[in-house]
Amino acid sequence: MKTHLALLVFLVICGSAWARNPAPFRIGGYADTDRELTCVTGPAGTVFHHVLWAYVPDSLGLVYLTVRLKFPANLDLSRRPVFNDRVFEVIYSDYPGGTLEWNMLFNECPSGWIQAFSHEIVLLDETPGAIEILGAHSMMRDCTFVLNDVAVVNSLGLNTPDCPPVPVAPTRWDHLKSLYLQ
Repeated sequence: MKTHLALLVFLVICGSAWARNPAPFRIGGYADTDRELTCVTGPAGTVFHHVLWAYVPDSLGLVYLTVRLKFPANLDLSRRPVFNDRVFEVIYSDYPGGTLEWNMLFNECPSGWIQAFSHEIVLLDETPGAIEILGAHSMMRDCTFVLNDVAVVNSLGLNTPDCPPVPVAPTRWDHLKSLYLQ
C-alpha cells in the first residue's frame, strides 16, 4: 500500500512538471524580415542585415527587452541598428569578449512576433562564426511588469558549412575601401 501511495504521489508531482509549457518568451536572430534565413554566407565586404525577433504571448505584451549578443571579431558593426517604431529608449552596454547588451523600452505593449531591430553589418572575411544571443543574460518584462526568462530560438550563422549562399545587399565601394584601410 505504501509503495502504491508513493508511486501515486510521484506521478502527480512529475505529471504536473511534465505538463508545463516551454518558455513562452522567445528570441532569435535572422537575416530577413520573414524569420526564415538563419545564416549568411559571403566573401569579405558582404553586407547583410541581422534582424532580432522576439515573441511575447498576446495576453501579456512587451514593455522591456534586454538582449545580450556576442559578435565575432570579423564583423564591421559601425552602423547603428534601426529599432522598432515602438522602442522609445535604448541603453547600450559593452562587455568584455565582444558582447554587447541592448536594453529596449517599448510603448503600447506589443505582442506576438515583434521585430526589435534590424542592423546592417559587413563581413570582414570568410571566417565561420555566429552572432550569438546569450539567453542567460537576456530577458523580457511583460506589461504586467513580470520579468521573464527567454528561450533562444536560434543565433545567426556566418559562413557556416551547412549554410547555403543567400541573397544579400550588394557590396558598396566604401565598404571595400574600409577593408583595405584597416
